[in-house]
Amino acid sequence: MKKIIISIALLLFSIAVSAQIQTVDVKEFEKQLYATQAEQLIDVRTPQEYTKYHIQSAKNIDLRSPDFRKEIEKLDKTKPVLVYCLSGGRSKAAVDIFREEGFTIVYELSGGINDWSKSGEPIVQDLSGEGELSSQEFDAVVAGEGYVLVDFYAPWCGPCRKMLPMVKELAKTYDGHFKLLTIDFDQNRLLSKEKNILAVPYLMIFKDGKKIWEKQGEATRKELMKILELK
Repeated sequence: MKKIIISIALLLFSIAVSAQIQTVDVKEFEKQLYATQAEQLIDVRTPQEYTKYHIQSAKNIDLRSPDFRKEIEKLDKTKPVLVYCLSGGRSKAAVDIFREEGFTIVYELSGGINDWSKSGEPIVQDLSGEGELSSQEFDAVVAGEGYVLVDFYAPWCGPCRKMLPMVKELAKTYDGHFKLLTIDFDQNRLLSKEKNILAVPYLMIFKDGKKIWEKQGEATRKELMKILELK
């Protein structure tokens, strides 16, 4: 029995050693990208996210699709796979599936395409503005009378997820005192670029069409109430 246990342990160890499954930073991921000529670069986000922006040459295989395992079976298990998502959560889950399916060389991008983009690496992005809030529509909203609070956010952003419910609750509590405009940064790439929004959360407050305050980063309820003259 002892020999059997040792044999199993050695087998598992040999499998672990032979498998090259690593989470790497942007620099190393880029190195492997060039080494493999991006032959099996996989974006595991949704098709909607992929369409808005992705790393060049990436193939989209949605982790949440019921056909995910079926689709990755079409890949060559003898060659390296490079995988990324938005910030790392989904790619970690994908790596586990790749391992289960017998892939032995997998590189996961730490921090996802967020870190890739922040590092100044190139991305393919849709700046057509199709389906987005246009700059003209944005200007029309903030040009109205009274106060307008604008909140640029992203679903992957921790501070954004913390603040978004707060600003929505504030708008509901003080209904009629100011307008709230929330804008998904990822789904409004062209508008964000035109308004020079490079990071989220990003808040703006307009009064009678004039911008009187803006801040990149978190803001407190008390801070917003003071600027919006709420009691």
